[in-house]
Amino acid sequence: MIRSQRDLAEVQQPTHKLTQTEKLLLRYEETLEWMRNNQRILSGVAVVLVAVIAGLWWWTGQRKANNERAATYTTRVMNYYLSGDYRHAIDGDQSHKVSGEPLYGLRYVVKEYGSSPAATEAAIALGNSYYYLGKYDSAGIAFKAAPSNDDPVMMASIEAGKATILEHSGNKTEAAKLFEKAAGLDKTNPLDAEYLVDAARDYGDAKQKDDAVRVWQKILQDYGATQFDDQAKRELMKMNVEL
Repeated sequence: MIRSQRDLAEVQQPTHKLTQTEKLLLRYEETLEWMRNNQRILSGVAVVLVAVIAGLWWWTGQRKANNERAATYTTRVMNYYLSGDYRHAIDGDQSHKVSGEPLYGLRYVVKEYGSSPAATEAAIALGNSYYYLGKYDSAGIAFKAAPSNDDPVMMASIEAGKATILEHSGNKTEAAKLFEKAAGLDKTNPLDAEYLVDAARDYGDAKQKDDAVRVWQKILQDYGATQFDDQAKRELMKMNVEL
């Protein structure tokens, strides 16, 4: 008797589902097999990893060493800066030796180690030195070259330095914005009030009365019990603002 098509269909055997343990063992065996068949690839990867780790170790060591040099050279030349000898502060003194090395100037420190955190102080002092010598373009370049730093007081000094250059060039509005930014970086900075005074003055010079009033009022509110209180009141009265 001829069976129907339905009767002739192949009987499907039930499939065995692997347990989680069996799956892990299978993956383990597959990984071992792949490693046995790809020894050359693994050796190459190992060499690359060793090279990367060595490179990172060297880079970290160099960065630390550069930061230490920047801090050392800056400290050595700061006596010239603090005494007002800005030319030697900038250029250094090749005739003066310290630990067998010439006394490098701030310009050298910023040029050679400008990316290190310790060079921030050198860049600020360099910008100030150029400013005091009347070299405003060079001062602006120095402030812009200052690297970022975790110290908000130093970052405020950089912004204030940039603002001073803009102020000198006649761009009072942008100078005011930077002074205001500097004052907002750290609430404990003892120079915050002075930065705000500079910002308010520049806004006033730029004929931006609303901003000038806003900043003078902030000074009155935040520093009312200081020497800035009377100055803020006088300026607000000049602008016919009720106290």
